[in-house]
Amino acid sequence: MDTTVLMINILNGLIWGSILGASAIGLTLLWGVMKVVNIAEGETLLLGSYIIIWAYMSYGITPYIGMWMALIVGAIVGLVVYWALLHKLVGKVEIITLKTEMSTLLVMFALSTFLYNAYYYWIGSEPRGIGLWHVGGEVSYVTVGGITLRVNSIFAAILAILTAVATHLFLTRTMAGKSIRAVMQDAQAASLAGIDPVKVKMLTAILGIGITAFTGFLVLLHEAAITPEMSHKYAPVAFTIVVLGGLGSVMGSLIGGFIIGLVYGVSKVMVAEYYTPLAADPIALSTAFIIMVLVLLFRPQGLFGRR
Repeated sequence: MDTTVLMINILNGLIWGSILGASAIGLTLLWGVMKVVNIAEGETLLLGSYIIIWAYMSYGITPYIGMWMALIVGAIVGLVVYWALLHKLVGKVEIITLKTEMSTLLVMFALSTFLYNAYYYWIGSEPRGIGLWHVGGEVSYVTVGGITLRVNSIFAAILAILTAVATHLFLTRTMAGKSIRAVMQDAQAASLAGIDPVKVKMLTAILGIGITAFTGFLVLLHEAAITPEMSHKYAPVAFTIVVLGGLGSVMGSLIGGFIIGLVYGVSKVMVAEYYTPLAADPIALSTAFIIMVLVLLFRPQGLFGRR
């Protein structure tokens, strides 16, 4: 086995895993606070990507500004989704039953279907990206020790880690963040302590979907181009990462992403080496779901979750 090829795949897997971990932050917040499984995770992720592409290709707005536009639009979408779809179901409910969870699941599935078909109708199925734009200007690749990596992908990994750290600090160092954590742990006790669960849940929806749309920039940096079908690749793995990291754990999502990315990179090389390169990617992706099954069997609360 070529060790250089192995190292390249491991590093690319870790980079991809960091992006997945950052994109799963919004999912773990919604799931942890409101017990809302965001089936539209992949579509809201691509929402940020398409906003950046539209701003750059139509008006020449640099993606550095476009990523903040994606965050703002994602936050607005989160606000609309909460008041239009979720408030009547979970807004004033302190103990969320299985029936309520299933209702929110169907609502988010409807949102996922709407966004997915909207992308096809208004944007089309053609691959789209930001062309030859690079973080490093004219420098698009760096080589260290015989290993070549894209500058955009490296920047995406750094930004993913910063996003996770910033979100973690917000949840642990600010009153708003502590309120979110309190409602996540016990909504009834938080309500008795004077915390308004409705405002907290609204803030969670704004923050969760806003961060998800923001991380669409990371996907755009790592992938050569995106299509609506890509939502079906990112969303299931994000669910796996949330299960692995632990429900409601931001840093757990990031570390879970690194683990999934590492396993993906190693599995891809092993399958290509000892079986066939044609099956390397799908089999490597399937290892993420094998990990999820094992976690559910032996540690259902995840690596950093509470029992």
